[in-house]
Amino acid sequence: MSEKQDFESGGSGQHEIQQQDGGPLGQPLSRQMTVALTPEQYERLFFQPNAPKGDLAKRLGNPSLLGLLGFLGCYTSTILILVQFQGAIPPYSLMGLSGDYYFLGVLAMVLAGVGEFVLGNTFPMTVFIIYGVHWGSLAYVQDASHAIVGSFEEYGGANGAVYNSSQGFHNVTMCLVSFIFMLGCLRVNLLFVLLFLGLVMLFAFIAAADFAVPTATTADDLAHIEYLLKIGGGFGFVGLICGWYLAIIEVCECVKIPCPLPVFDLSSKIFPTKKKES
Repeated sequence: MSEKQDFESGGSGQHEIQQQDGGPLGQPLSRQMTVALTPEQYERLFFQPNAPKGDLAKRLGNPSLLGLLGFLGCYTSTILILVQFQGAIPPYSLMGLSGDYYFLGVLAMVLAGVGEFVLGNTFPMTVFIIYGVHWGSLAYVQDASHAIVGSFEEYGGANGAVYNSSQGFHNVTMCLVSFIFMLGCLRVNLLFVLLFLGLVMLFAFIAAADFAVPTATTADDLAHIEYLLKIGGGFGFVGLICGWYLAIIEVCECVKIPCPLPVFDLSSKIFPTKKKES
């Protein structure tokens, strides 16, 4: 028996799943079934792996919740430090997060990325592994046992242009990566778009702060750098809210709890798929 499924977007904003069965000898039957899904129901399909293809895939869990919570575990603390909540002072307070970056960031997110790879989900696999190794890079630089900053003493140390240019270029690169991911979410939902938009602005303002450090000579210059970090943290806070919102939906999907929260589907609004004739 052969099975074929097409996801289409109709003019009413609903999605259709068409299924056609074949006979024992490959001869088509006249039966055809169409199931209409609301945009919200269709969008929730993005939170589950693709249809399992074999016994191994059927026994595997959905790794997306692990990756999302691993990301939020690091991201939440980082944003609260950047906005200087409860007396936090960036970048010094960030050094206390190396353990979170290594385990919640690297371990949890890379494992989730490998799980998405096994299930054949290219986009979430890339997102989880890229941001997972980003947290690892950040932890490695901040880890005192590696003495990375100490090797730049000849060039001004942590306040020199040589060290801060390398950090600024890293954040510029992550800004571009986040922008690419944001483009990939334009046909998913608004929450993912806002999450990655917050990351784009966050990395952009952190890069601006990195490039401003070598020329800071007065108290006003230092205040300007802190202001740049606080603005970046503010944009990141918008993405943080979206991330935890998505985590609630994801948990409800995993344990089959009815969740009335909308996901603001964009698949029927941006580059909608044209309805095919039956």
